[in-house]
Amino acid sequence: MKRMITGRSGAWILVLCMAVLIGCSQRADGAGTAGTPVETGTAGAAGETDTPGAAEEAGTPGTTGIQGNEDTPPPMEETVNRFEILDVKESSMLVCGLDDMKGLYHVGHGEVLKDVDQKAIQVSDLETGMIVDLTWNGAVQETYPGQFSYRKLQVTEERGSRELEFYKQLIRDLAEVDPGLNDGVTESYFDLTQMESLTDAEKEGLAYMGGGSFNVWGFLSTPEQLTQDGIMDPQKGLEHGILITIEEISVTETANEGGDGDVITVNCNARKYRSGTGAYYFTDVRATFQDGGWSYTIGAEMIS
Repeated sequence: MKRMITGRSGAWILVLCMAVLIGCSQRADGAGTAGTPVETGTAGAAGETDTPGAAEEAGTPGTTGIQGNEDTPPPMEETVNRFEILDVKESSMLVCGLDDMKGLYHVGHGEVLKDVDQKAIQVSDLETGMIVDLTWNGAVQETYPGQFSYRKLQVTEERGSRELEFYKQLIRDLAEVDPGLNDGVTESYFDLTQMESLTDAEKEGLAYMGGGSFNVWGFLSTPEQLTQDGIMDPQKGLEHGILITIEEISVTETANEGGDGDVITVNCNARKYRSGTGAYYFTDVRATFQDGGWSYTIGAEMIS
């Protein structure tokens, strides 16, 4: 059976529709009158929003202006920190942080490099041991070593240990002799506890760079620590690692008559060790720094 809408019913429906339309119009005209209006251009309590116009002018992230963008971080302020150069390459350098900046960092070179007299220099003028002020944005990639790039480098009148450059070369040479001892090595360890000429930061950097001589990671450690950690067996030695020990006997510094700077003389012993029957020794090593360069002799070399 079909339902028909009579004329009387149609009239009531028409009246009802008009009432609904009038109510909607009143609600639209009075929007926001049920509470305190959101004022624009004033700082309100937590949860209120600032004026879109002011935010657009300032370019504040998180607002709806053209210059603002939720995905755009605010610009970072530059900071200046002191670092010691441990190694220099054409595209980057390894440094250790001083003062509040601790640890090792791989640093990409910037465009502005100045010497102590504020004169422009090149990357090739940088040397191990220089203390430099780096201007950068403060952001560091959380790797080991940490990574960032500087905008400006300023060489200072301070410098670190000159002995570091000699020990870098000594480890490279020790890695090359009796290469069979290096076979199967996955990690290298460096006992530098008997070395007083380097700072703790320089020792950490030397171990890291020394590992590169064996094409593996390099860490500071001692025979006692390696035994405790189960890495070294007192009788069998290290199955997958190698231990480098440097015993610093003496370091002396004298005036360089007729030359530049002082003369530094180092006497030490060095050893790389896999086991009691697998080790190589440099004994009575005598190194001299004079006129800007290092040279050294080995009293005797032994193998076991």
